[in-house]
Formats: sequence, structure tokens, C-alpha cells
Amino acid sequence: MNRIDRRIVKTKEGIRKAFLQLIPSKEFHLITVTELANLANIDRKTFYLHYNSTADILKEFETELAGKVLMLLKKNQTFDINSFFQGLNKIMMEDIGLYRRISETTSYAFLQTECKDILKNTIKESFYTKSGMSAEKFNVYAEYIASGIVGIYTNWLSSISEMSLEELTDTAKDAVSNGWNKIII
Repeated sequence: MNRIDRRIVKTKEGIRKAFLQLIPSKEFHLITVTELANLANIDRKTFYLHYNSTADILKEFETELAGKVLMLLKKNQTFDINSFFQGLNKIMMEDIGLYRRISETTSYAFLQTECKDILKNTIKESFYTKSGMSAEKFNVYAEYIASGIVGIYTNWLSSISEMSLEELTDTAKDAVSNGWNKIII
């Protein structure tokens, strides 16, 4: 049986929490291991037992995000757009500060691209074989949908919008399903 050492989990959670605390006020490339260790109440050696660099924390975040989105799409055996967007909202709200920072700061644009690619790749993994489309054509649709969804959330997170998350979700669902037809009428 594979047992998880709670100390390791607790230390990694502390490092991640410290990282998420620094993200809103600091550029990613300026966050130091010393800063993270101090904020997480550990020493640098302990940090290096778990990560090689601050970039590894981001990579772990991306891997976890990809897993969550994949689970969301796989859980949806008969795809339900309402459940999908509710799941995306839940994922976003878990680390809303990080997603807001990614949306507001151009130096984090690479993470917007990563989020879009994660969504696009999970859409491909979940639906391509059932689609009957060529890989090239399916890729265009997946890119369009993923870019649109990430763009909608990015715009909402980075603006001072009066729109509630629920209203945004309803509009996003409609945009994904009927967007072009709504605009040209």
C-alpha cells in the first residue's frame, strides 16, 4: 500500500500557499526561493527537497489543473455544458487570486496560453475520437472553443465587471453554443 506522508503534503501545501500569497503582488520571475521558504516557514533546504525551482511550482499547478479539467470532462459522460461550466467555475474559485493575477498581468500571459492549451488538449482527449472529424478540423474547433472560454474568463477576471459569475457563466454557455448566430442577428 502506498502511504502518503502527511508532513510532505503539509509542507508542499505551505509552499503553494506562500506562492499564491506572493503572486498577486509580485511578478513570477521575481519570486525567490528564500522568500517562499520564509513565508512557508521552512528553510531553503526543505524547499529543495520538494521542488528544484519556483518554476516547478507552476508546473505542478498546470499538471493539477489539467487533471481537474480532464476529470471534469470525463465525469460528464453525456456532455452537459451546464455541469462543465459549473466545474470550471469551481476550479477557478479554488485559486481565484492566481487566476485574477494571470488575467491582469501581461507577464503572466504565458499562463493564459497554458490554461487555453490545457482546455484544448482535454477537449481533444475527451471528444476527438467520437467526433468523426479529421484531426485538423477538430483542432480548429477545439482551439476556437478553448480560446473563447479562456478569453471570456480572462476578460471578466481582469475587468471591473458588474456581471456576476453566474451571469457570466450563462452568457459563456450561450456564446459557446450560439455565439455567431447571436451576433449577426
